[in-house]
Amino acid sequence: MINIFDTRRMIAALELIPEPRTFVKSMLFPEVIKSEAEYIDFDVKKFGRAVAPFFSEKKGTSTVERPGFDFKSFTPPNVGQHTVTTAADVIKRGFGSTVYSGESLAARAGKIMKSDFVMMDNMITRREEWLCARLINDGVVYMRGDGVDQKLDLTEKWNFLDISKTAKSWDKPDAFNPTEDFDDWTTQFMKQASGLRADIAILGSTAAKLFKRSTAWLNEQKFIKTTYGNWTPKWLGNGVKYIGSYMGLELYEYLEWFIDEMDGNKEKPMIDHNKVILGSTDGMGQFGYGAVYTGMLNAAGMPIARYPRMWETPNPIATYLELKSRPIPIPKNLDAFLTITVCPSTVTADKLDGIIAAQKSSSKAVKEA
Repeated sequence: MINIFDTRRMIAALELIPEPRTFVKSMLFPEVIKSEAEYIDFDVKKFGRAVAPFFSEKKGTSTVERPGFDFKSFTPPNVGQHTVTTAADVIKRGFGSTVYSGESLAARAGKIMKSDFVMMDNMITRREEWLCARLINDGVVYMRGDGVDQKLDLTEKWNFLDISKTAKSWDKPDAFNPTEDFDDWTTQFMKQASGLRADIAILGSTAAKLFKRSTAWLNEQKFIKTTYGNWTPKWLGNGVKYIGSYMGLELYEYLEWFIDEMDGNKEKPMIDHNKVILGSTDGMGQFGYGAVYTGMLNAAGMPIARYPRMWETPNPIATYLELKSRPIPIPKNLDAFLTITVCPSTVTADKLDGIIAAQKSSSKAVKEA
């Protein structure tokens, strides 16, 4: 008799389930590495712009320091959950099936397993996207849960820019000029990144709304050739909206949310609403998976992105299906990111109409003058 709950068969079944699409992870952390140990060793580096020194034949060359990097060894905490299936769940009619479907108990159990796998896999995938989003938002990821309190902290060398407390803050109608800002930011990006070119910008909801409705940007589009500035907004699915492009910079609005179980189950945006993230796909990061240990007696870990496990209890009679992973994002080049706070976090959606009206009024006053 074939046991559909055999670990090898469940792993094979998992590989057949289409992987849910993500945005930040797929765009900026596409390369996957799987460690054979529970920890992951990786280097994070920042390049300089040193030039070769002149030297005399009489004295020879001087010693040069190699570009610095930090070695990190990080043990990702386990991520996952399990479901419980009782005999009643298998015997009763499943969701969506007809009363006279005539399904066997084995077929119904298989459908329940697949449904549970899809649900748990989606939850882990959402956590992976959250890890990537929090890292590019804050330069640090706090991983807290039942018996877990860890952090991956790269803030010391992360590139931040905060204009929210300056005269150029995007909520200030007299100084707001997003195209000028993007010109300055991409120049700063190339300077810090040793020639890497920023080719993607991810905007939070407030930043995107201010940008799209800014008078300066809309007026500029009237006079700029379409090869210079494109305005073709469209939905790409999964909370991603393509806003347009500017000087080779692809602009996206990201509206994906998550439920923060550590803060009263509040819904929060993946990308902070008042931030803009500049990135370079040429400096693509990696996404790592630590090995999952398969049991107390098994000292070896399994290098795998998802590890399924099943066990049964006699009293009460129940089958437990578990899916777990040890994921972590790895930015290979820290200079491939620039996180910009464009306005205070207190500038929420309900205050935007007043700010935008003030921007239009200010622009009109300047024209009349």
